[in-house]
Amino acid sequence: MARRKRKQAEPTGVAPLTHLKGLAFALVLTAIFVIIATLLLSVTSLTEIWARWLVVLGGAVAILAASYRAGASMGKAGLINGGVTGLIYVLAILILALLLDMGLSARSLITLVIGFVLGGFGGVMGVNNR
Repeated sequence: MARRKRKQAEPTGVAPLTHLKGLAFALVLTAIFVIIATLLLSVTSLTEIWARWLVVLGGAVAILAASYRAGASMGKAGLINGGVTGLIYVLAILILALLLDMGLSARSLITLVIGFVLGGFGGVMGVNNR
């Protein structure tokens, strides 16, 4: 009697690798937005305040895109997996800010919450559009 192997519906054991891939993707997108903001700042009459908001917008887009990819590749628990990806991204940015001697403030906690919420939203969209 031949035994059939059951196909797994969801991938297992890929969460850390998926989150790290999402982090790398988000950091690359952020670097692209920083380069674009720098070029616009040097070539046009864009002020530094608008360039800062452009970089913040780029970070939000990076979190959404990375968590979308993480949610789509995990296939389940998009809110948690996307939120963790967003949280890891914000933690990486905050560690970079500490290394550059920018310090932490009460806004850092708000930034962590916003990163988790944006990541959760992107993860849910990734799971639902899979």
